[in-house]
Amino acid sequence: MLKEYYDYITTYLTNTLGSNFLFLIILLTTIASIAYFIVISYMITQLDTRYFLRKNSVLEKNSPTMISANKSTGDNANETTHFISINNSSVSFIVNIVKVLFGVLLFVCGLAMLVLPGQGLITMLIGLSLIPFPGKHKLEQNLLARKSVRSSLNWMRTKAKKDPFIFD
Repeated sequence: MLKEYYDYITTYLTNTLGSNFLFLIILLTTIASIAYFIVISYMITQLDTRYFLRKNSVLEKNSPTMISANKSTGDNANETTHFISINNSSVSFIVNIVKVLFGVLLFVCGLAMLVLPGQGLITMLIGLSLIPFPGKHKLEQNLLARKSVRSSLNWMRTKAKKDPFIFD
């Protein structure tokens, strides 16, 4: 019965779309899968080993030495910083919008990959890491609680000769 269904589908697709178009779809899907794996692997290897330790990085940013270093600027430096921040704020805004849109795209692709071939949980984790929202750290930790996700992330890092991630 399965063979009959398969024959029916292949005959229908070949007659409807043509064999050249089907070959093109298979080729483009293969190229997209390889490019996806390369991009995701690159993104994972570029993250800091302590990326998933959010609590410590927040404490370091609010440390007294960072606050005093920010307050010790003079009047001329403030004008220059203000001028630079105006130019950088528009670029920063555009970069943040692109980052969030890319994160949403990766998250949706990860959801689709839960039922399609691919690494859905890792794609969802990378997408979530790009999107700022309340409860993000808790959701990331929930995904990282799975041993398969942690081992896949660290496997990619060891293949790239990088230190493994440190998790909470």
